[in-house]
Amino acid sequence: MSLVVIALALHSAVGITAEVPQLVGRVNDFANVLPEGDRAELDKILGAYEAETTHQVVVLTVQSLHGESVEEFSLKVANVWRLGKNGLDDGILVTLAPEEHAVRIELGKGMSEYVSDADAKRIVDETMLPAFRVGDLKGGLRRGIERLLEVCRAYKVRKRA
Repeated sequence: MSLVVIALALHSAVGITAEVPQLVGRVNDFANVLPEGDRAELDKILGAYEAETTHQVVVLTVQSLHGESVEEFSLKVANVWRLGKNGLDDGILVTLAPEEHAVRIELGKGMSEYVSDADAKRIVDETMLPAFRVGDLKGGLRRGIERLLEVCRAYKVRKRA
């Protein structure tokens, strides 16, 4: 009994947080949100975008954040994974934690000229969350990423104008 109390006290005092998972590819679906075929298709879309722009976009789903905020966790993962080209910080991490109903688009500093924090928030609020609210995690994730890539690609059009 006393070991349980000590373990609970240590958990509260230390503030155990979610571990950074190993980067396994462009789609890291540890919460099993996407069926295998959808993972492969999304990986193909992200690979084509990376070949076109050199910007690396990676998806991470984890079942739980274990008490951490999605902002803290996404930043921690992005710092460990070091997405994007070396020295450019031009990567994007899309994190989804179904247990907390949390999603975040973490932008590398080098992406600021392509997509703003306000754009990312709008994509989450207007594209992803409505689908998540009706239980469509797969569709919300997919449509959010498609919208994110559209916004990033639109930069080329804005720059030419």
